[in-house]
Amino acid sequence: MSQQRLQDLLDKLLTDDCTAAEKQELFQLIESVEDDPQLQEVLEGAWMRYHQPGHVVAEDRSAAILKNILNENQVVPLRRKRKLWPYMAAASVVVLIGLGIYRLSLPTAKGPVKPNIAAITNDVKAPDKSKATLTLAGGQQILLDQAQSGTLATENGMRVVKEKDGQLAYERTGASNMPTAYNTLNNPRGSRVVTLTLPDGTRVWMNAGTSLTYPTAFAANERKVALTGEAYFEVAKDPRKPFSVHFVSAGREGNVEVLGTHFNINAYDDEPAVNTTLLEGAVKVKSELGNIILKPGEQASLSHSSQTSHPIPVQTVMAWKNGLFDYKRSDITEVLRDAARWYDIDIVYAGNRPNDTFTGGIDRTATLTELLTILQMTGVRFKLEGRKLIVLSGK
Repeated sequence: MSQQRLQDLLDKLLTDDCTAAEKQELFQLIESVEDDPQLQEVLEGAWMRYHQPGHVVAEDRSAAILKNILNENQVVPLRRKRKLWPYMAAASVVVLIGLGIYRLSLPTAKGPVKPNIAAITNDVKAPDKSKATLTLAGGQQILLDQAQSGTLATENGMRVVKEKDGQLAYERTGASNMPTAYNTLNNPRGSRVVTLTLPDGTRVWMNAGTSLTYPTAFAANERKVALTGEAYFEVAKDPRKPFSVHFVSAGREGNVEVLGTHFNINAYDDEPAVNTTLLEGAVKVKSELGNIILKPGEQASLSHSSQTSHPIPVQTVMAWKNGLFDYKRSDITEVLRDAARWYDIDIVYAGNRPNDTFTGGIDRTATLTELLTILQMTGVRFKLEGRKLIVLSGK
């Protein structure tokens, strides 16, 4: 019965024939999607059906549906037919339009949501290329996006290669007795995620605003790299050579030690803590505050005054690597910090910082305006001036 009722209400929503009471019933039904696989199938099926050729709701129709839900006259239609995150858990409002289904966690006791979209008069596109720069041991800098595929340099018995897919890799050319040489790969704000294969075969994905320094050939008994920003590591197994990542972030300093495992480190200076998340294997997080050994699905958080560990939804942590913005009860300020790095914009708060939380997601190829359109449904208002995003006070 619930599955058929959900289907009927979804159909009514998309034909603009859904009363306020029916919308509330629809939202309550979708609240139970996470715990009911059959309801999940109905919701996902609706998304798939409305994306079939000839069944995509027109853009003006999408805007009308969104307007109907929010009871608001000013709505910017999302222009591109892009797949958005099909559904999110723990949300209180669902927006189903021709572009897809996404869900937002909104305050429930503050009255109707009235986003001020008109303040956004320009847009900032998501990065469509890499701006990463490789600095060699001798100081030479190579802008990867402009370099041709093939050998970029040869240092200390290692060949630095740009592969056809744009990834950077190191290949041994022969034995070397030269002193250790270090390279630094810097992926600035406003740059796509870059991938690096280290001399031992370890693969690293680097988010925007990230720098990694590493030797062109690891020592006989250890493998050490230094990180600022955020990176995901798939460490090549070598019991004879422990792998360690040294991080320094706004005065917080520590090491993550492994033998062979998959983990993510978020060590941005503007984040309140350095977070290490384990996906596979085991890691030890060491700092002056002590040591923590993580199990898969756990995260260690190091602040200036404490170091703790806790379970974490790994898919949310790894969303950046998978091309998504994905949040679960996250502070709006956290979302905006991510946006600042991805779109290379500056965030200015015109009043008190919002304390709203947000649950939802969107593809990282979305423009800034598309992301803000979703965020403004929480009641937070924005004004975009060039590459400066002003967060306005009041709702």
